[in-house]
Amino acid sequence: MSSGIRVLNRAKNYTYKANRISMNRVLTALACLTLLLVSVPFTTAQLPTASVSITCDQSIHEFTDSLTNQSIEVVCTVSNPTAYQEKISFSSDSSEFGVQADDVYVGPGEALDVNITLTSLERVGKLTNSSALIMASVQEINGLPPANVASSTSTVSIHQGLYASNGCSTSATSDYQYIVFEISELQNGSMAHVGNITLQLDHSAAPIHASNFALLSEMGCYDNVSFHRVIQGFMVQSGDFTNGDGTGGHAASWQGYCNGQQSTNQSSCAPASWTVPDEVSNLTHVPCTISMAKTSAPHTGGSQFFLIPSDSTPNWLDGVHSVFGNITSGCDHVTSISQVATGQNDKPVNEIIIMNAYPILYVDQDMDGVGDGDNCPTVSNQNQADTDSDGVGDECDSDIDGDGVNNDNDAYPSDSTESADNDGDNIGDNADADDDNDGLNDTDDAFPLDPSETLDTDADGIGNNVDADDDGDGIEDTIDNCQFVANPDQADADGDGVGTACDGNEGSGSSESESVPSIGLLAASLCLLGAAFIRRNE
Repeated sequence: MSSGIRVLNRAKNYTYKANRISMNRVLTALACLTLLLVSVPFTTAQLPTASVSITCDQSIHEFTDSLTNQSIEVVCTVSNPTAYQEKISFSSDSSEFGVQADDVYVGPGEALDVNITLTSLERVGKLTNSSALIMASVQEINGLPPANVASSTSTVSIHQGLYASNGCSTSATSDYQYIVFEISELQNGSMAHVGNITLQLDHSAAPIHASNFALLSEMGCYDNVSFHRVIQGFMVQSGDFTNGDGTGGHAASWQGYCNGQQSTNQSSCAPASWTVPDEVSNLTHVPCTISMAKTSAPHTGGSQFFLIPSDSTPNWLDGVHSVFGNITSGCDHVTSISQVATGQNDKPVNEIIIMNAYPILYVDQDMDGVGDGDNCPTVSNQNQADTDSDGVGDECDSDIDGDGVNNDNDAYPSDSTESADNDGDNIGDNADADDDNDGLNDTDDAFPLDPSETLDTDADGIGNNVDADDDGDGIEDTIDNCQFVANPDQADADGDGVGTACDGNEGSGSSESESVPSIGLLAASLCLLGAAFIRRNE
């Protein structure tokens, strides 16, 4: 009976195992099926192809101001040839102009006019012809990123400068401070470069004259203009850009004067008759200055000017003619021009011409090629390094790291966290744990910068090594029975030569052996522990 039961149970076990195997096989199959399903890609709809075109106004667009951050608007038409809505953005490849326009949505098959703002990123002196490439790019199609790169470009023609269309007259102003003349002389039938003259205009002393002169230079009105009158020991005169003989020229902008007469009616006064009011200041006709040429009548200056050579001081002109600047370099050329041979009406025999006149933002005194805002204007500092960001370049900064310690006295002139290395181990004192390298950390060293001292027991500022009385009790160390503990009465109760104040055993009534634990007691304790362990394991 029992054997039958065992057989039956064994059969049941086999059945259970078989069922278990079957279940495992089922689970395995389901797992494989799941992996198979995951591995099969789902069929998705094909993303639409994006496309766009842009056409901008092809007329010439004019920046009527030479300053940076001046803006004009350009109208461009954006077209969407697709059957889906597109989101379009705008940009430019130009380093001269920035593009600003909001993204737009253009419906399927639609065209949209967009106002795009172009902003000048560079200041220019004279009229320049340039262009900007405006790009339209598809950012979204039906609200999704496009499957392809889609863009279109259109070129915009630009006149940049103050004087795109109105020649040597303008309604603008100019704050240029420096003007450069490139001077040439007719020699043997051809023009030979003489040199450059750099002028610094004084906008505070003579603002109208300075701005007028800068504007005429910006417009190119002084280009190819001759020095028509030269008198040795006196001056050299130029600026007649219309007739070239001293009878022509005019102011760059309307200043309320017509042929020297004050007027409020600009429309009745042609630009050729514009003059500027006299500006007599504290500036005088000293060597290497520039002044306004005019008739004997007041307020008749226009564009003509004269330069004073280095050997002339025509002070009789003070208070009559308006001085509005000085020559910063090239005054020797002015002096040389004043000494050339002249003919009728003091005109040079060999023509001397201002080949090119143009404004600059700065005078590169140190010749390092750095523009306006040079942080070392008189010392070459091409990379404009400024470690402490104080606006003064490293090449001319007496304290490069700005830590208050001059470079000459700073062991780490470029590290604001360090200025000294007392022990010369190339680790700054602020980071060095042992500044005097005496083997004792600064935190435990009463004299962290003195390798010969570490302690000052009586805190009198004198290190123990040189202090004759370390504990300050009035007893010299050589006879003190407590050298480091004040014991002015030199008490020694037990007569062992160690003063009572520093004798730890004096008067205790015990010996060192009494404080030592009994070895027998320790052994007994160990035996008890061992017995307990043995009983526990029996």
